[in-house]
Amino acid sequence: MKRIRVVLADDHTLVRRGLSSLLARDDAISVVGEAEDGRELARKVKSLQPDIALVDISMPLLNGIDAMPRIHRASPKTRVIILSMFSDDAYIAQAWEHGAWGYVLKDEAPERLMRAIHAVFAGKKAFSVDHVPKAQSNPLTQREREVLQLIAEGKKNSEIASVLMRSLHTVRNHRARLMRKLGAHSAAELVRAAEELGVVRPATPKGWD
Repeated sequence: MKRIRVVLADDHTLVRRGLSSLLARDDAISVVGEAEDGRELARKVKSLQPDIALVDISMPLLNGIDAMPRIHRASPKTRVIILSMFSDDAYIAQAWEHGAWGYVLKDEAPERLMRAIHAVFAGKKAFSVDHVPKAQSNPLTQREREVLQLIAEGKKNSEIASVLMRSLHTVRNHRARLMRKLGAHSAAELVRAAEELGVVRPATPKGWD
């Protein structure tokens, strides 16, 4: 019997270890790799060519939603299941629009995740909702979303250039274009726009995490 080869992506080490232990209970599933951000995930998928990528949304450098185009280019056969704490329509719709095969909430029973992995491997969609909402129009290109996330994470232009492997001039142009498109006049307004577009997770008030 062919085992289902899975790559896990979550920026929390304990979560990855817990998921790995959970999936190890199923003899039909083999965890072949782990990643802690979307860029590392794309590299792992390219080298490992897994059947399934189990992906968190909120990851540094590149979130799970915006990592999907890279995953599809790196390994067209790999099917993405989003595993998230967010039940918001906007996130579910974006996952669907970006080609996710499944969307499972982190507070669901472990058996739900196992069933989703087997269903997706068999070629069936596995979303934890009865109806997938329609995604809102997105004014930004994929590259602009990537730059916006890095800005929202507090990275300087030089750091963004290093992550994207682009010139400082190119990054400055992206930032200026983002401010025009989003009507932002400061970095703080860009951060708010990133949160509204679902590019980054809204900041958690102190004492709530």
